[in-house]
Amino acid sequence: MNLLKLSLTRVMVAMAAITLMVACGGEEEPKTQLPALKLNVEVENITTTTAKIKVTHDFEAKDSWYGFVTDDTTTDAKSLVGEVVANGIDQKNFHRSKQYVSLLESLAPDTNYRYIATGLTAEGVQYGEIAVVEFKTLAENGGEDYNGMRANAAWTVVYRGKDRVDDVTYDHVVEVISTDNNPYAITIVYDESYDPYQLRDLADAMLVDMKAYLADFNKQNGTTYKFEDMLYRGTARDPFDLAPGTYRAIAVGYTLEGEVSGLYAVSNAFTVEEQMPSVNYLGWLGKWNIEGQNGTITPVEITKGVANRSFYMTGWEGFDDLMIEVEYNAELDAMFFYSQLVAEDYDLGEEYGLADIYLFAGDEDGYYYDNADGDYYIAIAGILDDGQRAIVRYGVNTPGYPKFTQMFFMAEIGGKFYTLTAEQDIPSFIAAMNQIAQ
Repeated sequence: MNLLKLSLTRVMVAMAAITLMVACGGEEEPKTQLPALKLNVEVENITTTTAKIKVTHDFEAKDSWYGFVTDDTTTDAKSLVGEVVANGIDQKNFHRSKQYVSLLESLAPDTNYRYIATGLTAEGVQYGEIAVVEFKTLAENGGEDYNGMRANAAWTVVYRGKDRVDDVTYDHVVEVISTDNNPYAITIVYDESYDPYQLRDLADAMLVDMKAYLADFNKQNGTTYKFEDMLYRGTARDPFDLAPGTYRAIAVGYTLEGEVSGLYAVSNAFTVEEQMPSVNYLGWLGKWNIEGQNGTITPVEITKGVANRSFYMTGWEGFDDLMIEVEYNAELDAMFFYSQLVAEDYDLGEEYGLADIYLFAGDEDGYYYDNADGDYYIAIAGILDDGQRAIVRYGVNTPGYPKFTQMFFMAEIGGKFYTLTAEQDIPSFIAAMNQIAQ
């Protein structure tokens, strides 16, 4: 999931200032200018017959406004306001407050509604432009409840395949068609692991990850984004990077303040097929000698993973039975090595027994980096200007990124890590890649 999205669909907000003029003795005299009231209207917690409305504004608490709900979604809002005022306003919908929360009740299931708010004086004079929010109540025959997660009939989740998002083409795009204004995030799960009774656990886990990502992003970039900036509202699209497999896309509802709202919607299962391998991808397959800057040469073999997405490399440090997964970037025609768990319960013989084997990185100061906080990129294998294929450290021009000089296997034994090969027997970066004649 691409988490931080700033192109969110916002609640419609209206601002305007109107100066009323009256004729007096043949001359126009201005009455008191009414404020350019900025109303912010939100709807959440939608059920089959109820919805919570929240209205706020930034002006004086004494400024009065009027709000009402209607199932007329075709007539323009201004005309509806005029009709309401002409027929006499309902005092319970007339407010003098900067913040107002109301529960709409006795709504019809599976029905489109609009809540309309506008500045209105006690004399019935409308001022400012009109703020409108649209929503749809849940259907009675839908809206299944699984451990507190209720299907939102106002959301339809669709896998679009190759499509465009913000004028950029992506291979895998998911669209959520929304007829209400409830905020949500989008995620992907394997179809075989989808369980509606695990939706709440999924929503909670996503919430933890999203908040952690937001805090880390703001810290690293000196920004002050809020949780709501990570959410979508209204109809939206999100691109994903998917390997071959069968999936479902899920819209998971959250409040703007960062809580699970309990709403969700799920797509039908869809299958991503493996692509035909490109010529560039095929060019990396085969046996290579990797010659480090320290003069050490290690023969390796690169084999197919997922076409145009990944490879496997064996032979590193002389281990033909330890398989390193390598990412492939088709646009850059480059391979990316990253820290990972390579093998579990690998047999190191009678002296050491079974151990988990990891791929770690070491920097120029002699420190190694584990992946306790997640996998990290170590090196990139690409093609230099002269056509030579070579491995260079990741983040060459990234300030603050570790200056990795080598990657190596580490065995975890009894909670401690041990190297398997002497440092001088491991190629150092920059490392040339020379293909062995096939």
